[in-house]
Parts: sequence; C-alpha cells; structure tokens
Amino acid sequence: MEFHMFDFTHILSLVLIFVVMVMFPFFVNKYLANKISLIAKIIAFFGIFHSIFSPIKDLYFVIEPYDWREVLPFHMCDLSLIFISIFLLGGSKFYFNCAFFWGIAGASMALITPDLQFGFPSMDYLTFFWGHALILFGVFFALISMNTRPYFSEMNKVILFTLVLLIPIYFINVALGEPANYWYLAAKPAAGSLMDFFPEPPLHLLVTTPIALTLFYVIYFPLFLRDRLKT
Repeated sequence: MEFHMFDFTHILSLVLIFVVMVMFPFFVNKYLANKISLIAKIIAFFGIFHSIFSPIKDLYFVIEPYDWREVLPFHMCDLSLIFISIFLLGGSKFYFNCAFFWGIAGASMALITPDLQFGFPSMDYLTFFWGHALILFGVFFALISMNTRPYFSEMNKVILFTLVLLIPIYFINVALGEPANYWYLAAKPAAGSLMDFFPEPPLHLLVTTPIALTLFYVIYFPLFLRDRLKT
C-alpha cells in the first residue's frame, strides 16, 4: 500500500510509540527496578541489530531495493541509534547527550513526516517506525529509568560537535554522489516535509541550521524549567 501521511495507521503508530516511550520506563521503575541494567543492554542489542539489519533489508528485502550509497549508517537518526546503544552498553555520557538531542529532534521529525513510499504493513514501514522508535525508547529509558540527563554545558558541546560533523557528512555526500543524501544536505526529502518551504540545498542550511540550533534549546527547556523550579 502507498504511504499516506497522517492517515489512521500513521497516527496510530505515533500514538503507540509515544505511549510506550513514556510509560515503559515508569513500568520498569515500579516493577523491574532490579533489572534496569539488563533491560538497557536488551534495548542496546535491538539497536545494534537494527543498525546492521536495516541496510541489508534496504538492499535485498524490499519491493524497490535502495542504492548502496544511500543505506550507509550516516544519517543523524542512524548515528543516534548507534550512540544510544553504545551508552546503554556502558559508553560515555557524551553518546547519550548526542542521542538525546539528535534523537528527540531528528527521530520525532522523521516519525511525523516519514520519507516513505510504501505504508503498513510493508517491511519499509515496519522497520522505519521500529528503528526510529528504538531511538526514543532508548533515550527516554536512560532519562527516566537510569536518571541520566544532559546539562546546559553538555548541550553546547553537542551543538559544536553537530556543526563540525556537518562538514565530513557534506563531503561524504559529494564523494558518493547521487543518491547519497545524508542529513539531507544534498537534496530535500522525497516525501513532504518542512524543508519544502526552504531554499534548495545547500542554501537550505541558512534556514535549517538556525532552526536546528533553536530546537536544541527548545528540547532542553523542560529540563531548564525543572531546575529553576527546584531552586
């Protein structure tokens, strides 16, 4: 079936992801508090498995196979899933900080405006929503069950790292050529998105970069507000 944005299946998928994302960590805290470390590793295992399986699926198991140049794990959401998996396996908190901001901003936007041709129950649809949901599950599990959160100075380090990372990602697109389009630096998403209202790449960076940086602060604001109310 062709994918239709905001049809019943799409909205139901978003609702289910949001409910599980928020409620699961609280359930773990109440009933499985002694299993948090194990559950973290299980989520990480699913994340690593998806990161390996997704490009294989795109090349061999979908109706219209992708070009190998567009399935390498360089998209921000790919990196978010890899980073949160590394953190859940005991990696540095910097991996969580990146996944927190990249995941909430990138995965949420991807789920709301998916770049998909086929809808439910195609493998494309199922793996797309499962993979992006895993990012949010991992981030919110770390946030709620593991009591891990970013601080303002850490957010600024993630912003600087993101801006620096734009450069190699851009040249990866150039080196690979079309259809490589990591971080959507070479072209706009094929499906409708907010980028349709922006200038053509690469001039769209003049608009998307300030918006992305502002979004980081918006994502951090609830934590800032919580800290202020505690003082």
